[in-house]
Amino acid sequence: MFATNLFLGNKLLRLMRVLPITFILFTALISIAKAIPANKSSSTNSIIVNHNQTVELKSSVIVDEAYILLGDLFTNTGGRSAIKVAYAPQAGGKSQFDAKWLYRIARAYKLNWRPLSLKTRVLVERSSQVIYRDEIEDVLIERFRAQGYQDNFEIEFGQREPKIHIAANEPATIGIEGLSITKSTGRFIATLLIPANKTNAKRFRLTGRIHRIIQIPVISRRLNRGDIIQKNDIEWINLRERKLRRGYIQTEKEIIGMAARRYIAAKTPLTASHMQRPQLVKKGSIVNIALIDGAMRLTTQGRSLENGSLGDTIRIKNTRTKRIIEAKVTGASSAKVGLLTATSLN
Repeated sequence: MFATNLFLGNKLLRLMRVLPITFILFTALISIAKAIPANKSSSTNSIIVNHNQTVELKSSVIVDEAYILLGDLFTNTGGRSAIKVAYAPQAGGKSQFDAKWLYRIARAYKLNWRPLSLKTRVLVERSSQVIYRDEIEDVLIERFRAQGYQDNFEIEFGQREPKIHIAANEPATIGIEGLSITKSTGRFIATLLIPANKTNAKRFRLTGRIHRIIQIPVISRRLNRGDIIQKNDIEWINLRERKLRRGYIQTEKEIIGMAARRYIAAKTPLTASHMQRPQLVKKGSIVNIALIDGAMRLTTQGRSLENGSLGDTIRIKNTRTKRIIEAKVTGASSAKVGLLTATSLN
């Protein structure tokens, strides 16, 4: 009996030692079991919250890089905002995306968005910087100088006013890959590299023509018939050599002191037909006639029978003797005669 009780006591003692460990393990399992549904529930709620977040289409989209990202088009895209969804337009260009395409993108990336109508659109613009004509001309002129064009010249482009858009994050430098010129016509073809000295530079083809520039004198004010041209009436203008017509006066000494033959508008290129020597003696006017021979000087008056400019020989009627003589115009209302005709003065 005693042995039996002792045996049972030992088993009970061992059982009492095991029970706390078992209880602890059981309690831990229950806690884990309770925790797992709670975590799942929390995760499920989080997904629902993200799924139900309001996603809106952006009204104005400007991108800098070569790709359009999901976050460029929609709000609340979370960690998916950097996903590339389309190629961006060329620098300075625009692309339009319609409602169907936008809805497909939203569904593909599980965004809670749908278009309100099929008219929904988004316009994406690629930011850029512009290289203008004067920057292009500076590079071309430097190359033309290096090829021997040292005269004053200007560049005419074959296409419309050149204006090149490049990406905003690219350096705005210009290189020239090739330049060919036909010297007889001045026509050229150039290939520009932008940015310069880069392996992935974009190429732009330009055509045009070089014009040699000539300076010619013109009148700065309008002239009426008979007006005398003074030095301060002259100014210089640039004219393309190919527009320089035969007969255009190119030196001011051919103009100064001359009189307008007819009305001349300001800035008009001048020819010999525009001018004449000024009339110092007018027909019917009184002229002082002189005979000068060494220290001897004889003078009289006569009436001019014709107009005369400096150096012209005109006919004059002696007012006293009524004889007609020929005299050379020497100035305003003055003339002189030779010794052989001096007898006609009396």
